[in-house]
Amino acid sequence: MDSITATSAKTNVKQNISRIVFIHSLNNFTGSPNVLSVVIKGLAARGYNVDLITSRGEGFLSNIKGINYNYTCYRWLENKWKTAGLLLLSQMKLFFTILFSRNRGVVYYLNTITPFAAAWACRLSNKNFFYHVHENMQQKKPVYVLFRWTYKHCNRKSIFVSHYLKTTALNCIDGIVVYNALDTDFIKKTREYIGNDEKQNILMVASLRRFKGVYEFVEIAKKMPQYNFELVLSETKDVVASFAIETKRPDNLTVYSMQNDLHPFYRRAKLLLQLSHPESWIETFGLAILEAMTYGIPAIVPNVGGPTELIEEGVNGYLVNPHDMSDVISKIAALMKDEKKYQIFSSNAYKKSKQFNEEIMINAIEGYLLK
Repeated sequence: MDSITATSAKTNVKQNISRIVFIHSLNNFTGSPNVLSVVIKGLAARGYNVDLITSRGEGFLSNIKGINYNYTCYRWLENKWKTAGLLLLSQMKLFFTILFSRNRGVVYYLNTITPFAAAWACRLSNKNFFYHVHENMQQKKPVYVLFRWTYKHCNRKSIFVSHYLKTTALNCIDGIVVYNALDTDFIKKTREYIGNDEKQNILMVASLRRFKGVYEFVEIAKKMPQYNFELVLSETKDVVASFAIETKRPDNLTVYSMQNDLHPFYRRAKLLLQLSHPESWIETFGLAILEAMTYGIPAIVPNVGGPTELIEEGVNGYLVNPHDMSDVISKIAALMKDEKKYQIFSSNAYKKSKQFNEEIMINAIEGYLLK
């Protein structure tokens, strides 16, 4: 009887939600919009009416069927001051739109802690909202002072992508951890390529920031000329070309600009490296790690932060100090030379990836939504 009552109560709460308004500042081909696209599709498929407020341009949030789009003026420009101006302008418009919008039955879903004005509008007008936190709140960028201050004073409910990230939260009143999951279409596509015997490359997928370990990756390639390396950077072709010249790219390393489809790279990869510097940038999850794991690709990652919740030392990869290059090189050699060990790691990586399931993620988020 109790379970029937609980189910009935949940149904009534769901019926009281007339609309979910998702807010994400910058639509592109990075991790947080990728995860949000999975959430939106999952909740829309369960019958929720969905609005999405985001920037124009191509990204993972583009062309999702069955939802209503509202666009902001925000976009990324070369000039950081112009970018900041567009962010402020878009947020101010959001603030007044939300502040004076109707309250009944609407839930606001703030993806990342960037939509600061939207958070204040929800808080001041007592609207139902929560954060989905992907990024490290302790970043040193000046704008994060504003983001942290807003989160600290506005946060009521939060979803975190890792237990590590939850420990860094400021004044978290009610928060849960929901691990990221991949789109079912991505999973289906991996099945076409698992078991490919031509996997020989060592792969890194990163933004072009020194603290991401991209320069260390180039140096490792130089020290291991017997292996092929591929580096995918979220940059334009011109920027990538300049980087290749600056680092005196070795012949065994190929550097690519931003890619919309990483499947060909995972298909060729035998190992994934992530070498972010812990003192400057602690990864909160590691979506590329999970994507690689679905291909049975072991990973060598930093020994702190979210990646430690994906990679188990000596089981499906290795945890390292990214600055200890000799240790990283020895771990690469251990897996590249010992095929028996590699196959065990590969099998464990694939098995571990199954724990990060889309249905589990959507169930958890819906349950939190209806709480």
